[in-house]
Amino acid sequence: MTDKCASNNVDLRQPFMVGEWLVEPAIERISKGDLEEKLEPRVMDLLVCLSSKGGEVITREELESKVWVGMVVGYDALTSAMIKLRKAFHDNSKHPEIIQTVSKRGYRLIVEVTPVNSASSTSPTGLLHTPLIGKTNNNPLGLGLRVGLGVILIGFIYFNNVDFQSSSTQIKNVKIPSIIVLPFLNISDDPNQVYFSDGITEDIITDLSRISNLQVMARNTSFRYKDQTVKPKKIGRELNVQYLLEGSVRKSDEKLRINVQLIDTQNGYHVWSNRYDRKLTEVFAVQDELTRNIVNALAIELTEQEETSLARVSTNNFQAYEHFLLGQKLARERTQEGFSQAKSEFEDAIKLDPSYARSYGAMAVVLIRMFTNAWTDSPAESRDRALAMAKKAVELNNTLPQTYWALGFVHLYRNEFIQAEKAVEKATAIAPSYADGYGLLALIKNRLGGADNADDAIRLIKKGMKLNPHYTWDYPYNLGRAYYNKGQYQLAIDFLQKALERNENSMQPRLFLAASYSGLGMQDDAEWEIEQILTINPMISISHMKSTSSIANTKAMKMYVSLLRKAGLPE
Repeated sequence: MTDKCASNNVDLRQPFMVGEWLVEPAIERISKGDLEEKLEPRVMDLLVCLSSKGGEVITREELESKVWVGMVVGYDALTSAMIKLRKAFHDNSKHPEIIQTVSKRGYRLIVEVTPVNSASSTSPTGLLHTPLIGKTNNNPLGLGLRVGLGVILIGFIYFNNVDFQSSSTQIKNVKIPSIIVLPFLNISDDPNQVYFSDGITEDIITDLSRISNLQVMARNTSFRYKDQTVKPKKIGRELNVQYLLEGSVRKSDEKLRINVQLIDTQNGYHVWSNRYDRKLTEVFAVQDELTRNIVNALAIELTEQEETSLARVSTNNFQAYEHFLLGQKLARERTQEGFSQAKSEFEDAIKLDPSYARSYGAMAVVLIRMFTNAWTDSPAESRDRALAMAKKAVELNNTLPQTYWALGFVHLYRNEFIQAEKAVEKATAIAPSYADGYGLLALIKNRLGGADNADDAIRLIKKGMKLNPHYTWDYPYNLGRAYYNKGQYQLAIDFLQKALERNENSMQPRLFLAASYSGLGMQDDAEWEIEQILTINPMISISHMKSTSSIANTKAMKMYVSLLRKAGLPE
């Protein structure tokens, strides 16, 4: 062990105590009662370094420089050693009793470290580790006192000029890390394989968005940078994001190669990189391994629910996965033909894998979108089939945010608002960085109507915008609709027009624009919006709007219908 990890208070070359554990560096062993664990040399070095700091947080960089002297190591080396050390101590990272992870800063021991000959008595020269609670003592010598069976701390012992109150404040205010996953490049010989590289990118975004201790930029923001040469530092400044993940995908015959690198946007340094050469059918294992490598590289502690969620694979059928990805690509066209073709792809995916939850959920969304656009000859059947598909998706896999989102989306357009709200809240609970989940919750609040729900909608959509800075048209639409619900028609018009700038063919912003113009007495503008609506989709009428976009608040619904009728929307 290098002298860099030496302590002036305890000779760490000799046996010492970490809490109730006896540490013997010379023979690389720790023991407690009948328990005995042998440590690898690097793991023992790591323990000695942690023990030298007297309750002080020691950064990853400092640990790396002291344990791996003169070596360049990645995050995986320290993370792996820390996992082994915790395992040896039988310590739980979620509820630590020995080693605490301090997010974005490093690690520290949270038990006493004392010489063997004074481990059972109070020693003013021992390394006393105390919880960071209460007020600090300005006397750097401090005092410790044990009384009876408990330990009552009446002073804090300071070492290395540690300011405990400052440290406590910093720990409480630590922000969780943030990341953007850029669209992976398709470097296959076939340029049409871009749907495949896009699909892998989206899956990684979804997997990462399930992690509560990580903020993940939404798909739409990520894909704004597609086919662009971008500098990590520039993206970091634009989005206020700390890390950037980029990569490439080569799909050739039955082989798959994925290159990936994680970059710190503040300094442009590579935090971690890897190359995966696998069989094409092993793409799901690669996605899982890649996600876990990122988690390890960022030293993120997963909850038990997150561990379970990430371990569950949507499908093991590669052909079904390809049909699903093609269906997703076609559905994003938002055209009648695109939805029809997407529906066919999802049906093929389900035939190949009847347990493929995401295909059922995607099918449900397509069916309800065709219903709302009046692109089906049997609307009632489409609504019922959409609900059956969405429920089946959740039944098959209740760990996916997309399945609950799909169920909530279907309930919403069946005017089942409470069920819709509960389903989407589960989606955001599973994936705290699920921007589209917050967007849909905002829409549900808007559909419930009323000023209180409008305030909730504004809060939710702004949260979604933070996760999705390059948001789609439906974000300003929901803001505009919320301001409409509050009777603030001019603000509503401002945001609804911004929505149309992103998608001029969208019906909903135009409908609420027409109603807002009517509310302000701007009849010419209201009638012009109705003309545009009927030019794009002649099937839109008040009766159709009532069946697909009703508002739970009866008074608000009557006002909306009255304003649209005044604007000229046919019955």
